[in-house]
Amino acid sequence: MIIFPAIDIIGGQCVRLVKGDYATASKVAENPLETAKQFEKAGAEWIHMVDLDGAKAGYPVNTEIYRNIAQNTHLKVEVGGGIRTLETVQAYLDLGISRVILGSAALKNPQLVADAVKRFGSEKIVVGIDAKNEMVATEGWLETSEVHYLDLAAKMIGLGVKTIIFTDISRDGTLSGVSAEQLRKLAEATAGQCNIVASGGVHTLSDIITCRDMGLYGTIAGKSLYQGTLDLAEAIKTADTLRIRPMQISDYDALYELWTACGNGLNNLDDSREGIARYLERNPNTSFVAEENGTLAGAVLCGHDGRRGYIQHMSVSPDFRRRGIATKLLNRALDALKAEQINKAALVAFKKNEGGNAFWEQQGFSLRDDLNYRNLALKDMIRFDPEY
Repeated sequence: MIIFPAIDIIGGQCVRLVKGDYATASKVAENPLETAKQFEKAGAEWIHMVDLDGAKAGYPVNTEIYRNIAQNTHLKVEVGGGIRTLETVQAYLDLGISRVILGSAALKNPQLVADAVKRFGSEKIVVGIDAKNEMVATEGWLETSEVHYLDLAAKMIGLGVKTIIFTDISRDGTLSGVSAEQLRKLAEATAGQCNIVASGGVHTLSDIITCRDMGLYGTIAGKSLYQGTLDLAEAIKTADTLRIRPMQISDYDALYELWTACGNGLNNLDDSREGIARYLERNPNTSFVAEENGTLAGAVLCGHDGRRGYIQHMSVSPDFRRRGIATKLLNRALDALKAEQINKAALVAFKKNEGGNAFWEQQGFSLRDDLNYRNLALKDMIRFDPEY
């Protein structure tokens, strides 16, 4: 599970609200960039940011702050507040923002959500569902609708949304604990269909454990970090639910779905269930999968002939990218090869696998239309695009 430290901005200042009431805004840190760097130092990979001025105005206001953090830290930045057009989404992504949050637009302009997912991909678009008494609120939480949060979640999933941030406004900024019951209902209603991020009320490590054990994708922490009731480094360590384990033939159906989603070139012989079973029988200790809460996040199919290792497939689900999973998988495979006295490896790839091979090409591989083998010392195979 990912911990998203939060910075909300009003008038260029880092603030927190209580229950979404702008009149309760209080300054919690001096400098947004320095605060983000402190989060990064504590081990955060992501940062959650909201343009509260933009949420009220209906258009971005504090854009320069988000650009500054995206370009001067290694954090992956997700931003929401006042995003109402595809042009605004594009502008944020062009600044280096990793994900854009659509809030009010999800209720008032669902076509925008559908168009954004289609144009930019589900990994770049997040929907924020904020609720008062289980009913969706919009316009910086200043308006409450008659739409139930579970109904809006179902509609968003139907539009292709893969990540939803749910905020119980009655708990936001109160340090009263997460809204476990509403989150549980949402997790059950959307199981296997999208990622759920909890927001609002996080107080202590027990809230992180509650969300982790519920199988949520992430939890946003704000006021608890600024007031010291939650230690970010400890929360990140506690929340880690990613498990790297040996690949088994029982993973085949999920593997095939993953490879297809990533655009990997598959053939009926080697990549059939029987073909993979033979492969794992010959090389039982060098292929691995990454699993989170029972969902296959990534996989590396790796073997050797006694002299040289072969990376046959390296894939990370589009829903789990930008978390360094590929690096973890590859390092695990290379360690396994070393344990079997293999010190050279080769990539096996097709150029036509556009989705699956993007990061290899960025590492300088010249992929051909036919099979491409390249001998590398194992130490040369650990540089990866952070997208993966």
